[in-house]
Amino acid sequence: MTKGITPNKHLSRPVPPAASAAIARELLLKVKDISGDPQSILAQAGLTQAAAALLRPGGQGTLSHAEFARLYAHCTWELDACASRQEGRKPLSKQEFDLFCHCVISCRTLRGVIERTAAFNDMIFPRMGRVTLRVNGAGAVLQMASQRKIFNACAYLSDLTGLSSYHRLFGWLIGEDIELLGIDMQYPPLLSVRTRSHLMPHPINHRAAENALRFPAHYLERPVMRGHAELEQLLRYFPFDLESPQSKDSPLSERISQILETALTSGDPLPTAERLARQFSISLATLKRRLGEEGASLSGLKTERRLELAQRLLSDRRLAISEIARRSQYSDAGAFGRAFHQWTGHSPYRWRSLNCPPPRQT
Repeated sequence: MTKGITPNKHLSRPVPPAASAAIARELLLKVKDISGDPQSILAQAGLTQAAAALLRPGGQGTLSHAEFARLYAHCTWELDACASRQEGRKPLSKQEFDLFCHCVISCRTLRGVIERTAAFNDMIFPRMGRVTLRVNGAGAVLQMASQRKIFNACAYLSDLTGLSSYHRLFGWLIGEDIELLGIDMQYPPLLSVRTRSHLMPHPINHRAAENALRFPAHYLERPVMRGHAELEQLLRYFPFDLESPQSKDSPLSERISQILETALTSGDPLPTAERLARQFSISLATLKRRLGEEGASLSGLKTERRLELAQRLLSDRRLAISEIARRSQYSDAGAFGRAFHQWTGHSPYRWRSLNCPPPRQT
C-alpha cells in the first residue's frame, strides 16, 4: 500500500461503525512486533491525548472515523515498509499511486479500468503486484498476484488493504458499491475477526490459492462516472477513510456529462442515447424523462462538453482552429465556428484573442 490518505441505488455495504480502541491497539501491536515505535505512530497520526489514552492496555471506547483513518494509514505504511524490506524492493510511493489513479480515471468502463490497472502494474512491478482479470460466464475474478517471500502480518495487512483499495476504488469510479461474491487470500487469518471485518466487511476465504476478488461480471460494462476534480478530493484520504460510501447519488445528467467528457478526451465517438440507456439499464424513454426532469437533454449536454473542450484547446495557440474543430467532433471549422459563436457570442478567433493573449516577447 501507499501513503495518502445513483438515484435508486443503495449501498450493499453499510458505513462501518467507529473503530474500537481494541482494533486500533491490534494494529499498533503489529507495528511493535516489527520493532516499530507505537508512540511515534500516534504522534504522526496526530491523535489527541484523550484518543491516545484509549489505546493503552485495557482502554475502552472508540476513535472517530478521522482519528482511525490517520492511525490506520500510518500503521499500514510502517508495516508495508517492513514487508518491502523483507522482499528486497522499494515500497509503492504516494506519487506512483496517485499517477495510477489518474491513469485509470479516463477509462470508459470498469473493464477498461482493470485492463489499464494490469498494464500500469506490469510497468512498475514489483512495487505493485500484477493483476489478472478472468471472466467465466456471469462471474469475474480479479486476481492480485502475490510475490511475497514471507507471509506474515505485515504482508497480510498490506495485501488486505490492497484488495480493499481495488474494491473501493473500482466501486467509486462507477458510482456503485460492487457486490462481492467472495474474497480469497493466500494467508492464514493473521488479524482478529473484529479487526479484519472492520477493514474489509466481507467474509474472507483464507489459505486460498490466490489473492482475489470475485464479483458479478455485469459490473465490467458499467461506465466510469467520476472526474479528475473528484479524484483529487478522494486521494486526500483514500483508502484509509472507511466511512466514505462508494455509491454516488448524483443527477443522471452529471453522470452522463462525465461519460461524454471521457469519450471526448479519448477521441472516441460520443455515445448515442440508446447506448447510454443500455449502460444505465433503463429504457430510452426513461433516460429522456429523467434528463428532462433535471432540465437537461442529451444534445445539450453533448454541445456543452464539446464547447468546453474547445475552450480548453483554444488556450493552446499552437493548435489550428480546424484541429480544434476536429477534436471537438465537429464536421468542419465552419460548423464549429457557428456553434461556438452561438454559445459564447464570439468567433473562436476572437474568443482566443480576448482570453488567451500570446506571451509577451522579451
